[in-house]
Amino acid sequence: MKKVLGFAILATFLATPAFAGETFVRNEWTDSHSKTDTNLNLDSHTTSTRNENYTSWADKIYIDGDVDTKYTWGGKEVSFDEFTVHAAGSDLAGSFHENVVTKIDGTIKTITNTYTNSHETSAGVR
Repeated sequence: MKKVLGFAILATFLATPAFAGETFVRNEWTDSHSKTDTNLNLDSHTTSTRNENYTSWADKIYIDGDVDTKYTWGGKEVSFDEFTVHAAGSDLAGSFHENVVTKIDGTIKTITNTYTNSHETSAGVR
């Protein structure tokens, strides 16, 4: 019992708050390190299909020569001087087919290391 009481009294003196006029120094160091590993696997497939069908038609009629109308005592007289009628046309028909396959495959790996060091010192009088 005497030992316990002695330790209690000794602990009381060691844990006493600072007295007025007492100086103190605080010196604190902090070191930290963190590491982040990232492993991103990519596997992407894209398939696209395009089908086009088209048709185009053009038709043209044109006339050459001269048409001459004369009025005579006998009535109306029409003459065709090198008169011709031309017809032309064109047709375009077709289709377009396309298949595209895109594949992206790979791995992105990153490692990030962070180091932090700090030091704090303070001193004073209480």
